[in-house]
Amino acid sequence: MKRLFRAFGLFVFMYLFSLNVVFGQISKVHNVIRSGDKIVKQQVEYIDPGKEGKCVVWDFSSLKSINDEYSLDYSTAPLLNDSIYIMGYDKFAKKNKGIKAEDLIVGTEHNTMYYYRIKGDSLLLLGHENPVVKLQYVNPYIQYIFPLNYGKAIKHSYTTQGLYSGTEAIHTEGVVETTVDAYGVMVLPTGDTISPVLRVKTIQSIKDMISSNNTVGAEVDINKISPAISDKQLETYRWYTKGYRYPVFETVRNINTESNEILFATSFFFPPQDHLYLDTDPENQRILDEMWDMSEKEKSNNSDSNKEQQVVPIENLVSYQIYPNPISTNLNIGYTMKVDNPITIQLFSLEGNLVKQVKKDWLTKGDYQESINCSNLNQGNYILRITINNSFVNEKIIKL
Repeated sequence: MKRLFRAFGLFVFMYLFSLNVVFGQISKVHNVIRSGDKIVKQQVEYIDPGKEGKCVVWDFSSLKSINDEYSLDYSTAPLLNDSIYIMGYDKFAKKNKGIKAEDLIVGTEHNTMYYYRIKGDSLLLLGHENPVVKLQYVNPYIQYIFPLNYGKAIKHSYTTQGLYSGTEAIHTEGVVETTVDAYGVMVLPTGDTISPVLRVKTIQSIKDMISSNNTVGAEVDINKISPAISDKQLETYRWYTKGYRYPVFETVRNINTESNEILFATSFFFPPQDHLYLDTDPENQRILDEMWDMSEKEKSNNSDSNKEQQVVPIENLVSYQIYPNPISTNLNIGYTMKVDNPITIQLFSLEGNLVKQVKKDWLTKGDYQESINCSNLNQGNYILRITINNSFVNEKIIKL
């Protein structure tokens, strides 16, 4: 399993971008949730989801873990008297030919059960409940309509009803908009780089209402509902990559839109090597195997084509020291040439743009020193590349 998750260098993916290699789509076959799957994810520090668009680089490498064992379990809906599936307030007769057991799924996460139904090409959220709240969408919440491609958007309104603490009625309403708004490269909290990734953004507006009608399941009388007592917005971003049914990263933030107060914000990292369901997921396992075979074939082809020009390990050509790091003004590189050769020292942004360069056409063996003025660079992370012949090394540089 672990062999299928490969950490490539950032510049390999910048090369892929130049060839316009893009994540194709999120499909029902490869990405819809399944009963029996268990996902282990890490809760990490919240991070801004970053910009939208094409060929974006998201660097999440510096995030610290808050909870390493945050589990998400998907199971079949409970069956009452071997005849009725129970999903919160919703009930489905087993004998109904339009209902399949595998299409009714309960997702359990952090003491809350979320009720899902797969219907046609859609993934629907019916409601959720926990020890405090039991809530139902009057019309199912449309989470996804498959397939999802870059630029696709889904927008719909919703209303809910339910109970708080078993006695107090809940009514909310709002609008949900889901957009596939970005694709690119992600640097994971482990430091590994993964590409391509496709991001799905969901923005849900929430208006809390007060109603004098406490009967759950009854038709809501709008004349008995007062104006909204608070306006909130739930922002969820999920990043998907080929060969994995579930996201590899997710951010969640709930804000009060009236005061801009952040009510809740966190992020989740789904380590690819911990997607244990893959052993029973032949559709995604096949993709990972194909990617592995292509990678091995490419390595073999490159090896055959370069038999006459072997790449020498960079440490056999040069030794170097980089200081200080992080930097505020000048970046110093002290290096010792072990052979007579040209050398190129380049500083790139994470977007792959060349921002600084030192190029020496020929140097003899010996000690050298270079100083690169970085005072005019924006704060953030950069990549320093040292190249001699066909060998190179990349180092991460932090600009304060």
